[in-house]
Amino acid sequence: MESPSIFIVEDEAIVADDIRETLRGLGYSVAGTAKSGESALEKIAESRPNLVLMDIHIAGKMDGIETAAVVHATWNIPVVFLTAYADNALLERAKKTEPYGYLIKPYDDRGLQSTIEMALYKFRADERVRDNEALVRSLLNLNSEPVFILDRDTRVLASNDALTARGPGGTTPPAMTLDTLASSGMISPELRAAVQAHFFDPAPFRFVEEYQGKWISHAITPLLDQNNRITRCAVESYDITEVKKRELDLAGLTTQLESEKQSLLLFSAMLDSMDDFVIATDMMGAILYVNRTFHERFGYSIEDVSGKHIGALKDPADAFALDTNAFFVDKKRVWSGNVTLMSKFGLAIRTLLKSTPVALDRHNVCRVFVLRERLS
Repeated sequence: MESPSIFIVEDEAIVADDIRETLRGLGYSVAGTAKSGESALEKIAESRPNLVLMDIHIAGKMDGIETAAVVHATWNIPVVFLTAYADNALLERAKKTEPYGYLIKPYDDRGLQSTIEMALYKFRADERVRDNEALVRSLLNLNSEPVFILDRDTRVLASNDALTARGPGGTTPPAMTLDTLASSGMISPELRAAVQAHFFDPAPFRFVEEYQGKWISHAITPLLDQNNRITRCAVESYDITEVKKRELDLAGLTTQLESEKQSLLLFSAMLDSMDDFVIATDMMGAILYVNRTFHERFGYSIEDVSGKHIGALKDPADAFALDTNAFFVDKKRVWSGNVTLMSKFGLAIRTLLKSTPVALDRHNVCRVFVLRERLS
């Protein structure tokens, strides 16, 4: 296994040599040394060490803290500070560069080694955390709709790009929480209230709301830790506007159809209440409908005559033209006259007939026959 490489930034040559020999004696390789921040940045760019030992007070225009900040931001290499001074102001400045250790001169070999080993261990652990965070974000980004994960204090632990796109200017607020998501308009007040109310529910909670002109379906799912305790929750949101629109259109169509059904029932009841016989056929004479009066007088139900030609009901001895040819030749005129029809039981019933074509959108679609029994 290759030993970790250490870069030394120290402006005192004797001290730098001593540190170099000490590191080699402890089994580390030395990637290089530098006396100033400017020189250190050039050499670190080339050598890319595993860790930098950085004296705070060094030669050049940049001190160790400024140099460490560049190293951290540019190459994400862990830095351990070395200094003979440890006042509070210096510590506060140094903390902002996120160092992995801090050694006060003079220090012994054991202290140096333990600080380096802890720094390398913590850096590797941080790298694993960052890798896991990147993996989680990649998995979340598989979903094209907004997804985020909260801890029990409602801090946002992870989110995907679809949620970020909802933020002001397409960015997410710093230190995101459930409240900042709501206050920035990235989620609705109703979703915030639902998360607060159902965070610890043992099963996913789902609901639908209308927000910013869209219909959104939400799912709040509990996440368990290794002790089976709910410590986090995932919130998923899906735009179902098109589905909801189709549902509303279908509901409107259903209402319209129900209204038309009621109108048809009313119309049928009106026809059934008539004393005259009513028969409806298609434009070639096939029977589509008969009213109750016809059924009661002639004995035929709609099931008996549906699809049959109306001419089949006529007395064969009657000369009135009700055959298929009559329907084909004379489609548009109103028919009237006397015709004798035969009942189901062979009874000849003389009637006065009037037949009118029914048009829909200027096209004849059926014929209605109204017949009144001739009693003399």
